Amino acid sequence: MDKESMERYQSWLNDPAISSKDKETLKKMNQDELQDAFYKDLEFGTGGMRGIMGLGANRMNIYTVGRATQALANYINKNVNGPKSVAISYDTRNMSKDFAMESAEILAANGIKVYLVDDFRPTPVLSFAVRYFKTTAGIMITASHNPPQYNGYKAYWSNGAQVIPPYDEGIIKEYELIKSFAEIKKMPFENARKKSLINLVGNELDEAYFKKALSYSFHISSKDLKIVYTPLHGTGMKIVPILLQRDGFEFYVQREQGIPDGNFPTVNYPNPEFDEAFKLSIEDAKRLDADIIVASDPDADRMGVMVKDHGKYVRIDGNQMGSLLLHFILEMYSKKGMPSNPAVIESIVSSKLFAKIAKSYGVEVHEVLTGFKWICNEADMLRSKGKNVFFAYEESYGYNIGDFIYDKDSGTPIMVTCEMATYYKQKGMTLVDAMEEIYKKYGYYLEDQLSPVFEGESGVAKIKHIMESLRKTPPKKIGGYSLTNFVDYLKGQDHIPPSDVIKMEFGDRVVIYGRPSGTEPKVKFYFMIMNMENLEGAKKLIKNVKDEFSALLKSIEE
Repeated sequence: MDKESMERYQSWLNDPAISSKDKETLKKMNQDELQDAFYKDLEFGTGGMRGIMGLGANRMNIYTVGRATQALANYINKNVNGPKSVAISYDTRNMSKDFAMESAEILAANGIKVYLVDDFRPTPVLSFAVRYFKTTAGIMITASHNPPQYNGYKAYWSNGAQVIPPYDEGIIKEYELIKSFAEIKKMPFENARKKSLINLVGNELDEAYFKKALSYSFHISSKDLKIVYTPLHGTGMKIVPILLQRDGFEFYVQREQGIPDGNFPTVNYPNPEFDEAFKLSIEDAKRLDADIIVASDPDADRMGVMVKDHGKYVRIDGNQMGSLLLHFILEMYSKKGMPSNPAVIESIVSSKLFAKIAKSYGVEVHEVLTGFKWICNEADMLRSKGKNVFFAYEESYGYNIGDFIYDKDSGTPIMVTCEMATYYKQKGMTLVDAMEEIYKKYGYYLEDQLSPVFEGESGVAKIKHIMESLRKTPPKKIGGYSLTNFVDYLKGQDHIPPSDVIKMEFGDRVVIYGRPSGTEPKVKFYFMIMNMENLEGAKKLIKNVKDEFSALLKSIEE
């Protein structure tokens, strides 16, 4: 174990707030386990604080969660005047409720009023709760779509969006100032409830959320549309079935995955970005001859969709869904009246087709860094200037419809997707057919990804090496097109703050983005093929680009 890791380890062993039982567990861990558990402190990244559960500074446990919450409390008490409050929600993962209750007791001990959900709730409901109860901040305990050994902690500010500078930086500074877990204050849960410092919330919050979500319905439903829904053992059961029912749909909930379970026993990876997550739903869909399968991830902030096309169930990818939803919403608005000063937002690594569609309707388009914390804070700023931001998306299955939630949402997007599927079914079309029509009108745009995983401390160094190598020597040619532009976002671009992202443009057909993941031990590369005349040419080019870039990465790793 290196010196810094050993120092962190020893500080835990010497800390009076660490239980004797936990200290004994630490002493039994081998050197490799200790190195990985103590080589760094968990940090706030793109999606907050996220890590494997277990003991250690680099792990999610009651101590690191407690430290983060005490840091949040310290930041609030030092920087906010008047009454202070925090909304807290949690997903169905193991330890999520424990971490939420721990956080509530700490905030209460610091004189901060807590609105704690009475049972698990989705991330979008937490974002809505911050705005509904007008709290100072919010906490969501979730690791989103990560495997079961992970958990996470998302911090939100008063606008309902995840914290960005200066708030996240301020919380991190407070986190670093806490040298001992003994500095963490706690008030017993029942004492805090008697003093009204912890308040359980449920039905009132849910009903307010449903009312707002349903206000974005286009009232296009039909019992003829056969729907299968899976929450992948997560929180979506709290919102999606009720929204679909109230919107006039009939549907089938995948039975095994409708049971909340933090072990996610029916999937290896509870992520609707991957076909594997749909295995049981496809079996049900075939049996029921369903038209569409909709899925939400464990904290119900992502939506995945599969549709029946020529007898097979095919997944609509995140970029295609973004373009389909935008096109459908704009078609509906063109009939009922376009909002004044309309604007939409996408992340920089999302499809360029999205902007082309929006602009064809006279809608303003804004690009931001990856992550809905950037998207929703941008939306907040634009709305303060009189813009009507009605839709936002990013390629990793994140969508937001309306102005009442400041994070990704699966509830309203699933409802509108089912309306869209109904609209096209009444025309004798599937969503695949609708996507083909969009391509024919605007050109063929295809996207793909490469996300090599590099675990642990050595992985951090490998990711850094790859990014440095590409900055120093980007490929001169790829897919037959020469490099025409290189953008390093570390230097900052227009209104976009500095970030570890690079962009490589090859002619007017190929764009490649690269960035380390903020929530997983990966470096992510995004390949975009633009404005091609036919699908076959687009598929061939994107395959060549990905293959050539994969070979380049392998040479860098060696």
